[in-house]
Amino acid sequence: MKKILITGASSGIGAEAARLLAARGDQLVLSGRSASKLEAMGVGGALVAGDLTSPGFAESLIERAESDLGGIEVVVHCAGVGLIRPAAATTDAEFTRVMNVNTRATFLLARAACEAMAPRKSGQFLAVPGILGRAPMKGAAAYCASKYAVSGMLKCFAQEYARAGIRFTQFFFGGVDSPFWDNLGTSFQRDKMLPVAAAAAEIVRAIDLPSHAVLAEVVLQPESHQLV
Repeated sequence: MKKILITGASSGIGAEAARLLAARGDQLVLSGRSASKLEAMGVGGALVAGDLTSPGFAESLIERAESDLGGIEVVVHCAGVGLIRPAAATTDAEFTRVMNVNTRATFLLARAACEAMAPRKSGQFLAVPGILGRAPMKGAAAYCASKYAVSGMLKCFAQEYARAGIRFTQFFFGGVDSPFWDNLGTSFQRDKMLPVAAAAAEIVRAIDLPSHAVLAEVVLQPESHQLV
């Protein structure tokens, strides 16, 4: 039984991972922006609603999870926001928001989580930059910028906290058929995307690795649309 904090837990990959982990008896703290959506999940565990970009929220979330769980063993960071738009049509406000939600919030959460886990000389931090964190796609300049930044940043964290026994795993999933795509203002062939269950299963598999094993990266894409 693991003690796990999941962000972005009210929908998509985060929600499915929460269901899988709750079903097998792991202790969970679930976080998302919507309290009603978290409650509707019905998987148990402590629920903490809020915005990771709000001053102090990431730090207070880690403090709450540390208290409720008696020490965090795993952080599964799935929170984020999408933006698929040509660079010329992307406003400064949109770029700033994407960087704030996807990059800055990840930094704040990872920093607080590592400070909590480091004294115990163990821990896992799992994040989902997605395939656009390592492969470019036209019409996604701002989003790619935010996710490339996450990828490089977490590799630095991995180096800085290696001696503290904290392992980092990044999941570079291709298109996953989740609510992520619902409000992006364009059409996608979602029946060709990866099922949410397949992505969540990879997260569970990484959590279950022995403590001396480091799965640094997972690349999983739909056969019909691969980026390199």
